[in-house]
Amino acid sequence: MLIEWIAALLRIVLLLCLLAAPRFALANDSVDFLAALKAARAGQDWRPQAKRFEGQPLYIYLQQAEFNRDPSKANVNRLKALLDANPDALVERAMRKRALATLNKLGRHQDLLALHRSAQFSLAEDCQAFSAKLALKQPVTVEQARLLYSRANRLTPTCATAFDWLDAQGELTQSMRQMRFEQGLRDRRFDLARVMKGKVAAKTGNYAQRSYSLHAAPANALTSAAKWNTDPALQPHLAAAVARLARSSPRTAEQHRHALSKRYQFTADEIGQMQRGIAVYAAADRLDTAGPWFARMDPAQMDDQAWAWRLRALLNRREFTLALRALDDLPESLRKDSRWTYAGGRLAEITGQTEQAKRWFTAAALDGTFHGFLAADRIDAPYALCDHTPLLDAQKRGQAAADATIARGLAWWAYGERSRAFREWWHGLQNWPQPLRHVAGLLAAEQDWHDAAVWALNGDVARRYYSARFPLVHMDTTQAQASKNGLDPSWVRGLIRAESVWNPQARSSANARGLMQLLPGTARGVAKRHGLSGSKQLTNPDSNIALGTAYLSELSARFDGQPILATAAYNAGPGAVGRWPVASDMPIDLWIETIPYKETREYVPRVLAFTVIYDWRADGKIRRLSDRLPGLGQNPARLVEAQCL
Repeated sequence: MLIEWIAALLRIVLLLCLLAAPRFALANDSVDFLAALKAARAGQDWRPQAKRFEGQPLYIYLQQAEFNRDPSKANVNRLKALLDANPDALVERAMRKRALATLNKLGRHQDLLALHRSAQFSLAEDCQAFSAKLALKQPVTVEQARLLYSRANRLTPTCATAFDWLDAQGELTQSMRQMRFEQGLRDRRFDLARVMKGKVAAKTGNYAQRSYSLHAAPANALTSAAKWNTDPALQPHLAAAVARLARSSPRTAEQHRHALSKRYQFTADEIGQMQRGIAVYAAADRLDTAGPWFARMDPAQMDDQAWAWRLRALLNRREFTLALRALDDLPESLRKDSRWTYAGGRLAEITGQTEQAKRWFTAAALDGTFHGFLAADRIDAPYALCDHTPLLDAQKRGQAAADATIARGLAWWAYGERSRAFREWWHGLQNWPQPLRHVAGLLAAEQDWHDAAVWALNGDVARRYYSARFPLVHMDTTQAQASKNGLDPSWVRGLIRAESVWNPQARSSANARGLMQLLPGTARGVAKRHGLSGSKQLTNPDSNIALGTAYLSELSARFDGQPILATAAYNAGPGAVGRWPVASDMPIDLWIETIPYKETREYVPRVLAFTVIYDWRADGKIRRLSDRLPGLGQNPARLVEAQCL
């Protein structure tokens, strides 16, 4: 107990020092600590030079570096004491997992059981412990083995011994194998389903292969299904295959649904699953049949996605009166969303119902979002913007400092180790309760760790922590490059905030890089067309902003200065936006709701709302959002006030 109290006190002292220490002092600490870490990795004697770090949260990383050189040489008792003293540490799990795998491989069963934790471990490690008990002839139960089997939602070679033992006891039943096969199909874990298919095929006949093919290759399987004998057991798989096929070909899926419905007595849920998938993807593909397909559906089988796409289908067909009526049918979860409240106001306005429109707009204007700002513009109201970022008192700082993960994340950040800091922070986000998460976010904001602050400051309470969530970063560069390229600087800042949360090292799964998330090929093309350098330095903020603003300017020119279309093109690509024409009888603000890509449909309002917020954050002078959007606003542009509504 005393040791834990001392460790907590050291964490508090460290965090307070991190928040108060001059940058040069942190830099010196970083040099010394990273030198000790390098020595530990190289197998050198690192302890003398790291003695002053002993007891601090990052000290365990030095011990991990020594352990990783050869886990087989670790003293299990000392290792267990270290890991048990840091049960919530990110490296604790990694070290214990590696140690267990090493001990399992070496057949050191007693040491493995000493190090294994019975709670909060993954299936592989739990199976290793079960196998160790078998090897040591310690008691195990069928119930324990069954529980392991029920958790096996993927292929797990380390569990083979446990499952073979269960089978040898005659307790691995056909129904258990069948359950695991079905789970593999539901989860689209086709590696698991393929293996289990062989284990259940002997007693299920054609069922195993046919159900597998319906999930793995629905188009081909549904074509073949017309020749199969009717098998009621295949019904849920047929319904799932039709719904899956609808993603790529709703018309073909509808043909299969119609034909199969003559042979099978599908349940209400299966009918709803098929019809919902067909109607939703027909609406996304702008097919005229989407409306009638929604109309035949039982409202009880409609989920939020289906209700939203039903409205979008009506918008696409310019059936504005029917769309307004359909808003009354929305579930409460959607009716409260300013997106649809604003749409109700616009539809009422378009159909000449002025008073109803005003009621819709008044409700939507209470929300500080894209649709809330547009609603405020329709009724000449102020914007619902009010900064509620709190100051952290000593008590809250102490609560945060007592959490080792926060201390480690901020320490790595202070040392300039962004990737290590990110891993610690992400680990914390999975475990921190919301109040502590918000305190952590505010601490990160104080240290100019902007993306970490935003990740932590989520939820309705923190949404209005504007100064922490919308930092004023690279103001001179964004102003200069926006002016050079004829852009609104707040638009540039809003886009950066949406793209990278001001992380210059950001890198997407598609390899987009830097503040404005440019693909290397795009950056090279922009650099060549504009005579710019820096296409190989996309993590450099100045280079990235110069290239990104030049590219955004190209998109703005291509789409006639319409920020909605240019913003959509920045996310989805200009080719995709070119395939989504905006007809003269479709208001541009409602057109956003018809964008087929969910990511882009949400991205455009987010960027443009951030544009307003950065206008406000920069100097308090807010240009009305409608006046930024050709076809919606007024000229000259008006200014609007922010109020705490």
